[in-house]
Amino acid sequence: MLKSAALLPSRMPELVSWPAGNSGQYLVRNRRTGETFCFAEAEHFLLSWLDGRRTSGEIRRSFEERFGERLSEDELHGFVKLAAGRGLLQTHGGDSTAAGPVPAGPLEHGTATAGRRSIGRHFASHILRFSSAVLRWTAGVLTSSVARLDTLRLKHLDYVPRADDVFIVTYPRSGTTWMQMILYQLTTDGSMEIPHIAEFCPWFEKSQRSARGFELRPSPRIFKSHLSWRKIPKGPGKYIYVARDGKDVALSYYHLCRAYNGYEGTFAEFFERFLRGKADHGSWFRHVRDWWAHRQDPNVLFLTYEELTADLERCLHRIIAFCGFEVPPERIPRILERCRFSFMKENEAKFDPVLETLWEAGSQLNTFLRQGRVGEGAIALSHQQGEQFDAAFRTLLGNCGIEFGCEGAKGCRDDHSPRQDLGRQIPARISAN
Repeated sequence: MLKSAALLPSRMPELVSWPAGNSGQYLVRNRRTGETFCFAEAEHFLLSWLDGRRTSGEIRRSFEERFGERLSEDELHGFVKLAAGRGLLQTHGGDSTAAGPVPAGPLEHGTATAGRRSIGRHFASHILRFSSAVLRWTAGVLTSSVARLDTLRLKHLDYVPRADDVFIVTYPRSGTTWMQMILYQLTTDGSMEIPHIAEFCPWFEKSQRSARGFELRPSPRIFKSHLSWRKIPKGPGKYIYVARDGKDVALSYYHLCRAYNGYEGTFAEFFERFLRGKADHGSWFRHVRDWWAHRQDPNVLFLTYEELTADLERCLHRIIAFCGFEVPPERIPRILERCRFSFMKENEAKFDPVLETLWEAGSQLNTFLRQGRVGEGAIALSHQQGEQFDAAFRTLLGNCGIEFGCEGAKGCRDDHSPRQDLGRQIPARISAN
């Protein structure tokens, strides 16, 4: 609890602010950290008065004069705590040499109710964000534990190695999908009439669905993986590792996380995590180093993304020889064409990571829009199910008068005529057709 006679902390001297259009909000930027925050008018007013020379009582009185309503001690304390948590206040309060008010120009006049409600909403939002973060952290711990158990189960129980197994291994954003397409074209007729590339080449450590049929998959079985050398299941099969320039990986991984994983930070923040090995798949440096150390192993083919880009045909022949595939020479031009970026872009849905997750979870892709026919449900339901629905309809919607006829849904009748039984009406119409 703040003491009314004590000087409150001073804001950081590096802060600058400016109005955000005509919305009554302000943008406050910390020039030292580069962070920018959006403040409502009342919050901006409080921040501007935290100059290290004011007491709680002075600020609360000024707030009341400005907005016409009282600001409680607890509310001011909450704002100070929030501002300190955002790094906007100096750690040594009461410094008489603190900088003057934030240069934001004259404050626009807003209603007291709007200003007061904004503070309350901000505090409530802060509490909910904190609670949400705790829950996400807990869920993350549980999810990580489940993932480790699933990987152990896959490696030691569900997966039985075969001599002709092929693992495509990469650090994320290093050419994984490209190599999946190459192997698909080399080992099949290359038809794109597939739900997703994951049906042909599942993600080994994420195989929630396909793992159940590992033993039923025809040879050669192709898997993709982002596992390190230490964690990859060892067997008599072959491993194709694709490495890519780390700078390109970092940028591509950042855009992936923003597009699909909900990452909201800056590239600079992501890059720092990447360098420290704090990205989702650990250290790129360690991942590449450990696989590079085994590049001379007879069952490891070490390629680079740059090699594939510079001379795809040469790399195709290396892959064919390494895996022992029999590919007629006349098929090579078509395979090369289908492994170009332009062709894969035309079939992007076959490689989409979101659809891959849905497929692995058991969803049937390309079935969301089914047939759209009227009356299918009444035909498919058994007699007992039809009677159950009719009874539920009479109980829950019997007084509404709504009808689902060929002319569309109708509202309650103006003439208060008795409602025809919908559950009986639809089958009658279907049988008439």
